[in-house]
Amino acid sequence: DSEQLLLRVLGITLIVAALAEKIHASAAVGAFLVGLTLTGETAERARRVLVPLRDLFAAVFFLGIGLSVDPRQLVPTLGVAIALAAVTSATKLATGMFAARREGVARRGQLRAGTMLIARAEFSLVIIGLVGSSMAGVAALAMTYVFIVAIVGPVLTRFTGGPVPLSGPAAPRPAAMPDLRRPGQDGC
Repeated sequence: DSEQLLLRVLGITLIVAALAEKIHASAAVGAFLVGLTLTGETAERARRVLVPLRDLFAAVFFLGIGLSVDPRQLVPTLGVAIALAAVTSATKLATGMFAARREGVARRGQLRAGTMLIARAEFSLVIIGLVGSSMAGVAALAMTYVFIVAIVGPVLTRFTGGPVPLSGPAAPRPAAMPDLRRPGQDGC
């Protein structure tokens, strides 16, 4: 039943997070490890039950990040953040275009694939969340960087236009990765 699954998963997560804190690791790392251990039908059911909570806590997480950075610290980091955003945006654009080209996608689709990667800066938000106020300069730089790519990425993606059908057959897809799990290894 969904309620039991929710209580079990949250209970295990809290215990592992507390143990992680006890050994001076991040509680977030402990929770992440619990998520990695759930597989198969259990993981699928947990995903369905936890999505509303994830969305609620994501909003609270972003509120906490916003509260942890002094807006006056953002302006001095603007130059470095713009440089970082330019470099990472260029590499994300190149990566997305390369991957799309390998799949036989037309040039416009390649650009779209590359620009869609630009706004992906969740790792920077995790750094802000973990570092918080202990390293205000790093948090301010990461916040400015995330703010820049969160605006620039979607704008650039919009200018690349919508998806277009392929003019020819797609390139052959690489073979699927083999399933390396042992039979019966689908629970938690």
